[in-house]
Amino acid sequence: MDGKYLLGVALAVLSGICFQFGLVLQKKVVNEIPREAREQRFMRTLLTKPLWITGFILEFGVGSIAFMLAQGLIGPALVPGLMASGLIVLAIGSVQINRETLNRAEYVGIGLMIFGILSLGLSQLGISIEVVREALTHSDTVRRIAIFSSTLFLLWTATHVLSLRDRNRKGILMAFSNGFPFSLSNFWISPLLAVIFLVLGGKGSFGQVVIFVIASVILVGANVLGVRQTQEAFKFAQASNVIPVQQVSIQISPILVYFYVFSLTPPSRISTAYMIGGVLLIIMSGFLLGRRQSEIEAIE
Repeated sequence: MDGKYLLGVALAVLSGICFQFGLVLQKKVVNEIPREAREQRFMRTLLTKPLWITGFILEFGVGSIAFMLAQGLIGPALVPGLMASGLIVLAIGSVQINRETLNRAEYVGIGLMIFGILSLGLSQLGISIEVVREALTHSDTVRRIAIFSSTLFLLWTATHVLSLRDRNRKGILMAFSNGFPFSLSNFWISPLLAVIFLVLGGKGSFGQVVIFVIASVILVGANVLGVRQTQEAFKFAQASNVIPVQQVSIQISPILVYFYVFSLTPPSRISTAYMIGGVLLIIMSGFLLGRRQSEIEAIE
């Protein structure tokens, strides 16, 4: 492994840690809001809390910068998986800071998620920015990108509607639904990075300008939606349940990006085995972590 790859791996892990610790801080603030105040001006109330703002900056400031740098070095297939290493921080922070509890099955679920992420990392399914830039010049790739993005949006719509109708599992269903906007965001950062310097430098083609505009709109919209819905899910379920369940679609979609969107061939059979094993472990983890639906207990 060369230095560029190792730096990308380190930045992806750092990004995951920042994202998950920021979420732990945000969840603590949600817990402290009285239940009767959670239905009125919820987001406006959160925006007045310094600790929530700190978590947001840690997540979308430091975490996002590390995320974009990692994407530029090792691409969209590996970064989301490596970022989920921050689930260790989530588990510890949820128990120590937010006084959440985990049962034996949920500890097993977190362990399976970690091993699944490790397996995906070992698959070496990296996609360079040069490969992304070249792929964007082919109409077949653009068509697959449109189908992939539309499918994620439709899946979000369907699961979000389901979460609104099922009050008993609202938090977990909303968490699963919320993985799709973040999956969109994780993918579209690579096309953006592939064309941004050409477009801003005045050397981009019409197609590259269109990709730049679409990517910018999707990234802003998906992240705003993701942040809002994550806070809503925190009303109904523990962060230690919400975030790992959210990770199921986030972790599986990069495999589709590699094999379907960019139609790449894995470097070896063992890479494919690592990929399949990682996906199966992540699915099992999401099932274990999503079984228990708990109402939030405010911390006095």
